[in-house]
Amino acid sequence: MAYFSNDFINFFEELAENNHKEWFDENRKRYEKEVKDPFKSFIADLILAVQEFDPEIMIKPKDAIFRINRDIRFSKNKQPYKNNVAAYISRSSKKEQFPGYYVHLDAKGIWLGGGLYDLSTENIYKVRQEILYNENEINEVMRNSDFKKEFRGLQGNKNKILKPPYKEYGDQIPLLYNKQFYFMSQYGKDKITSNNLVSFCADKFQKAYPVNKFLRQAVEEVE
Repeated sequence: MAYFSNDFINFFEELAENNHKEWFDENRKRYEKEVKDPFKSFIADLILAVQEFDPEIMIKPKDAIFRINRDIRFSKNKQPYKNNVAAYISRSSKKEQFPGYYVHLDAKGIWLGGGLYDLSTENIYKVRQEILYNENEINEVMRNSDFKKEFRGLQGNKNKILKPPYKEYGDQIPLLYNKQFYFMSQYGKDKITSNNLVSFCADKFQKAYPVNKFLRQAVEEVE
């Protein structure tokens, strides 16, 4: 089943050149028909597909999908709209610090990823502690051929200096320097209009499930 037509791509190509309210208002019905409604249907079906291998995912589409409107209050970029649609498929909310799955579609292609991106200081330390105590387990899931081939590894901003008790292990376990623990890959725009978009995305996410499962052990740990 194809959720999107070629006009999905055309819409975002044109929006990039006309990112202002007047143009968007003139194309609002087109946006709803070619972008908003099919994206909601796509995310609803993708959630169901993810639940097949990750039963902790209970989110509803409306709680997973990001608004296309940008928050420009504190930004130098005053363009009112994002040049993409995106969703974070998590347990119950896109705002929670729970390792889930990120999908982003724009005129250039698809971004698929997940893990932990925006973390509190407390959760950074929890993840570092889990990595330190279970080094063999994280190495095993990171070396998994499916995950490594698809996403290469965990990315994220890093601390330049580690504080004890992690400082003495930093050279041995470089991942301890991370302040973020996410994975991400990009795919061609031809996939957007394909008939197997849901299965394509779900297959990529399933390869990352063991990594998300490890990260969940950290942030859900009871003090």
